[in-house]
Amino acid sequence: MKIKEVIQHLERKFPLHWQEDFDNSGIQCGDKERTVTGVMVCFDMSEKVLDEAIAKNCNMVIAHHPLIYRADLKRIEPNNRIGKILFKAIENKLFLYSMHTNIDSGIGGGNDLFSEKLGLTDVKVLSPKKDMFKKLVVYVPFEQSNQLKEKLFEAGAGQIGKYEQCSYNVEGYGTFLPLEGSQPAIGNVGKIEEVKEERVEMIFPAHLQSRIVKTVYANHPYEEPAFDIFKLENEDRSIGLGRVGVLPEPMEVADFLQFAKEKLQLNVIKYSGKIDRKIRTVAVCGGGGSSYIKAALQANADIYVTGDLKYHDFFIPENKMILADIGHFEGENFIREIIYNEVSKNFTNFASYISEQEKLEIHFI
Repeated sequence: MKIKEVIQHLERKFPLHWQEDFDNSGIQCGDKERTVTGVMVCFDMSEKVLDEAIAKNCNMVIAHHPLIYRADLKRIEPNNRIGKILFKAIENKLFLYSMHTNIDSGIGGGNDLFSEKLGLTDVKVLSPKKDMFKKLVVYVPFEQSNQLKEKLFEAGAGQIGKYEQCSYNVEGYGTFLPLEGSQPAIGNVGKIEEVKEERVEMIFPAHLQSRIVKTVYANHPYEEPAFDIFKLENEDRSIGLGRVGVLPEPMEVADFLQFAKEKLQLNVIKYSGKIDRKIRTVAVCGGGGSSYIKAALQANADIYVTGDLKYHDFFIPENKMILADIGHFEGENFIREIIYNEVSKNFTNFASYISEQEKLEIHFI
């Protein structure tokens, strides 16, 4: 089995178009045409992790965080952390791959598992992803409308949430005058033609635009099909960063914080806000979630659990919500479980491991 087959499976589950614009999920280096000998899963790529992969005959390393992340990376030399790791990977024919904000945002991804570990129910996306949809409007002769719609559905258009083959259709009449050199499917050159047509509207994922346009040209009866594509402001409420849900029963603040420490295996929680309240609605965001403090407030969360908060972030809620910083690693390290389970359960012809050498290098006294 080739590495690219593992990638294809992972990207069907957590597509790269789910990642944030600033991100660099996906291939970091390596030849995807090589045969997989084993997979090592980690949180961050390091020389120790690569040494462990080599020792266990793994030639594919899948990390949560991308190794190549900075836009200003212009050269690779073995005199810094990134350069050393890349040199070791290339010299040992290792393939490096990252699943970052695409798995953070994704259905069944990091923030869903975060919510699950805290026992939350009625879970919704805290910050739904934008710019995910476009709309096709195409005009087609009435008799050929169903055939074109069928092909567009097959290409991925017309899906809204848990509904498929969605379209809006209006009957009308189109007019056109074929000029010299044209080959009209209906009518004659030099004569104005009026045709009973259907205006068909369909939503589609923005990343499929090229496929949708090709489908129109390949299946529309006209030599020059008339169509429009519009950018939509609709959010995809099924994916995005962060989650908000409710506890089965309200808890005192101190009890919830202790509960969170146990469930997430935390050593310490840094928090602020009035503690004379009950916790029922909980917002979470793995990693650094300071950007979504206001979203948690708008969701009427009693507490927002995230990481990487700065001093002034703690003033934003103005005591309307408890703000809890559990750390970046602590709110995401369990993503390794998701990646490992996805690989090990679907591919049994090679061994998969979660790194045993990876440990948080930040210490508390």
